[in-house]
Amino acid sequence: MQALAPEIILAIAAGLILLVEAFLPRLRKHLSELTLIAVGGALWARVTMPLPGSVWSDALRIDGLASFVDIYILIAVFLTVWMAGPFLRRLEADHGEFYALLLLASVGAMVMAASVNLLTIFLGLELLSIPLYVLNAFLRQTGISLEAGLKYFVVGAFASAFVVYGMALLYGATATTNIVDIGERVVAAGELNPLLAIGLAMVVGGLAFKIALVPCHAWAPDVYQGSPTPVTAFLSVVPKGAALIVLLRLAVGMDLLHVSGRWVLGISIVAVASQVLGNVVAIVQRDVKRMLAYSGIAHMGYALVAVLVAGRDGGTAVLVYFTAYTLMNMGAFAAIALMSEREDRPHLIEDLKGQGYHRPMAALTLTVCLFSLAGVPPFLGFTAKFMVFRAAVNEGFVLLAIIGVVNSLLSAFYYLRVIYALYMEPLPDPEPKLEPSLPIAAAATVAALGVLVLGTYPGPVLEAAASAILSLVR
Repeated sequence: MQALAPEIILAIAAGLILLVEAFLPRLRKHLSELTLIAVGGALWARVTMPLPGSVWSDALRIDGLASFVDIYILIAVFLTVWMAGPFLRRLEADHGEFYALLLLASVGAMVMAASVNLLTIFLGLELLSIPLYVLNAFLRQTGISLEAGLKYFVVGAFASAFVVYGMALLYGATATTNIVDIGERVVAAGELNPLLAIGLAMVVGGLAFKIALVPCHAWAPDVYQGSPTPVTAFLSVVPKGAALIVLLRLAVGMDLLHVSGRWVLGISIVAVASQVLGNVVAIVQRDVKRMLAYSGIAHMGYALVAVLVAGRDGGTAVLVYFTAYTLMNMGAFAAIALMSEREDRPHLIEDLKGQGYHRPMAALTLTVCLFSLAGVPPFLGFTAKFMVFRAAVNEGFVLLAIIGVVNSLLSAFYYLRVIYALYMEPLPDPEPKLEPSLPIAAAATVAALGVLVLGTYPGPVLEAAASAILSLVR
């Protein structure tokens, strides 16, 4: 049980928070602080406890890879809770179930990241997804939030059906649910038989919905726009990271790069299509959250190239990209929450005009995160994209690397458009009435500093990622 201490801490905390709200009314104002303590305890447990290896009859492997991903999931949760407290109090929606659901969703993501068994992958996926259905519709008084929750529920249920049916086919073809055993059978055969290929395609297709890859991306802009901004920040990072790790374990375990030419072709097409569509459509967006949704589609296209390459270089690139994307998106959405007047209307780019001088710290953190998302040095986003493109070139996918660089240059247009509005446009008339919030500002600043410091000195992240991936690739 020691191996699962972080998950146990979060699960117990979720139950206690609900009890505190029900029976200790004096502590209701401190629910976010109590949640932060629980997340901090889980993070301390994961960092300090030794890695025990396999648990639950080898269904979960708490190895270096799982530990690395858990740390960044917990950092994302910590930043989400940090900004959610004042955000929800401002909207008179600060209820214990928000934090309980968020913690349970985090447990699901951590289970997915550690799973080497199809059954626990699906259990983690559902434990992650079901709380998010509720969290997306948490602002029940606003129609746009209810719409976001309904859309995510419909798409999520459809994706789960794809995943579970694909897993059934994989089990039918191999008589095992263990990814390692499935991989050994595939490598021994030297090819994917039709049943295995269909099952794998359905599993990958279902996970593609969670990652918002083309052609499974249509839900993302509406859900990002309608969800409470802290939930959007969490949704943009944690489910995608967990799903990417599952894809990486499948790709490495089955050696799909060398076993299946159709896998290489299919993943290459999806990666390029995601990059092109995400960046092109983001250019015409007027809502900054919708713009970041399409930006996220493009970024997952870049990350998918690293999943395709797999191996030591590709795996390291996936982890570095997950780290960068976590900090960039958390910082960007925290800054947007600071500069948003209301949640029942679109977050228009034109509403950010002049905020570079009216709210200088919020605007600066957003600028740093947008530059990093564009891949501008010395920020961490540049390092992450460099790792992905280097891995692609080393494996012979030069064309994919060139397409990625071109798309990255294209993305600079819409990121710079937001920065231009912040600093080069006058404040709108009437001026937006923005309430200051020190916790949200602190969360945005911490994320932006992480992007800058780790981009300038990327050694620790690169070494940690390279070490973590050794537990999967030797």
